[in-house]
Parts: sequence; structure tokens; C-alpha cells
Amino acid sequence: MKSVMLKYLPNTLTVCNMVIGILAVCLMIHNRTLSGIKLACYLIYVAVIFDMLDGHLARYFNTSSQLGKQLDSFADFVTFGIAPVVVFISNMKYVPWYIMIIVLIYPLAGVFRLARYNLQESSEYYIGLPITASGFIMVSVLLINSYIHSEYTWDFVIFYMLLAIVLSVMMVSNFRVNRILKVNSEKDNINITIIK
Repeated sequence: MKSVMLKYLPNTLTVCNMVIGILAVCLMIHNRTLSGIKLACYLIYVAVIFDMLDGHLARYFNTSSQLGKQLDSFADFVTFGIAPVVVFISNMKYVPWYIMIIVLIYPLAGVFRLARYNLQESSEYYIGLPITASGFIMVSVLLINSYIHSEYTWDFVIFYMLLAIVLSVMMVSNFRVNRILKVNSEKDNINITIIK
């Protein structure tokens, strides 16, 4: 029974990641306040932890599968591709068409990055900036701004647009990013190695 539970733990964490992304979007629809933005950002931080754990646990328990990989990508797209954009535009009274076009570039770059990752053979590096890192940066900037200003300034909007473009380019580019942690299971011991 315990082994069966452990087998499904990575995919359970992946689903929790997706649920958090959906909750963050729904929260922005129903609570477009400063406290709502802060809560959505903190929820996405929790999803980052789930996203880090699900892959490591899948490798450790040797339960990696194509289904898990696809679920993880869908969850990452919702939570780190769509949710940060929704959180951003939810605090704007009016969203000009050119801002909408720019913010749409980010999730499109993210889904391209995830599709390419799904086709990549298992390796010790990523190609392009992972969408989890991009989403973490996006919501961190939003969270910091929410503690400084109650509303967006045009300086912040321009900065956020530029950040979205830079992160989009980094996600679709071909540079390699080494995995931070590599988890191996040997008997009952967990060995964590920092990859440099």
C-alpha cells in the first residue's frame, strides 16, 4: 500500500501545482485587490516547491513516465505561463492592446519551451530558461511592487513588459542551463549532488 502511494506521489504533486495555478487565476477574477495579488504570488511560490519536488521524487522512486512528463508541462504552463500574466493584468483598470500583445508573447514562449523540453532526451541540462524560473521571477517582481505601490506606475508597467520580453527570449533561446540538483537513489540513501 505504501509503495503504491509513493508511486503516485510525484503526479499528485504535479496536479497540486496545476490546481494552484488555476486557483491563482480564479483569485484574480474574483479578488482584484492588492491582498489578492499578494496571495496569488505566494500561491505560485508554493507551486514552485511542488514543481521542484515532483521531478526529483519521480526519479528517486523510479516512477518517471511520459504521462507524468506531459502532466508536469501542462501544470507548468498554467501556473508559470498563464497565472503570472493574469496576476499582472488584473491590477490594471485598462489594458491597452499593445500591452496585451506583449504579455501574450510570454505564455507563447513558455509553451514553446515546454514542448521542446518534452521532446528533449533526458539529460543533465535544460535548453533555454525553464518556465518555472521565469514564472518565479515574474511573480517576485509583482510581489515586490505590491509592497511598494498600491497601483502600477507607468515605469513599472514598462519595466514589466521589458522583463516579459527578456524572459520570453531566454526561454526560447538555445543556451544550456545545468540542473541545480541531481537526485540518485542508492539502496535506502538519498544522494544529492550539486551540478556545476
